[in-house]
Amino acid sequence: MNAKWNGRFGAMVVVCLALAGCEPAAEPTELSEEMQREMRLATPTVGGPSEEFSLEKKPAEIVPVVERALKDSGVRMVQTGSTERGQWLFGKSLADRSVLVQVLPIYPGRSTVKVTVEGGDALTRELLKHLSSDILQKAR
Repeated sequence: MNAKWNGRFGAMVVVCLALAGCEPAAEPTELSEEMQREMRLATPTVGGPSEEFSLEKKPAEIVPVVERALKDSGVRMVQTGSTERGQWLFGKSLADRSVLVQVLPIYPGRSTVKVTVEGGDALTRELLKHLSSDILQKAR
């Protein structure tokens, strides 16, 4: 008798769980789609040492140079974007460190490049130094 009740109770639990998981998927709203677009365009934040330098070039001329320098250094591009302030490139290094390069216009014909690498150890500082010098060398 006890086994009969346990079997019925178990079947009811399984049916209830199955019905609870059968809700229709929520349709994305216009507001949620707009928020996702804005999140993709927002500049990512990377905590770690950074180096900033200026170049006598327009941002549009510097971005391809930065892309080449990142690729040559083994940094895989994850995301790129732009804001009102300027363009940015976000990538991951071979050591799985986040790398953020921001190209910000100062005035026509001059831009600032800010390179930030996640972490705080010797590997981070070496990658930062290598990327900065490579970008400077390729941009000249």
